[in-house]
Amino acid sequence: MDEDIYRIAGQIVKLHQKAYEVYLPSVEDVCSRTVSEDELSNLLDYLLDFACDEKMLGLYKKVCIRYLYVYPDCIKFYIEAYREMWGRGE
Repeated sequence: MDEDIYRIAGQIVKLHQKAYEVYLPSVEDVCSRTVSEDELSNLLDYLLDFACDEKMLGLYKKVCIRYLYVYPDCIKFYIEAYREMWGRGE
């Protein structure tokens, strides 16, 4: 039983690392230009699914900070969605 738990935990860590590698270029791209609110929402939807991981949370925060004054209502929604989904007050 313990071996199964460690194996699954290892797979989760690998999945988060892969997600970081996949989404990092998208985050860099979105932060280097001004995108539509729809494009921003799509990216934040994907990042939110992995925001329990510290590195992914860093990407999520980077996008939110970049667009805070461009789309404030959208960013407010995603900050609240993060808190609701992951139960953190960050």
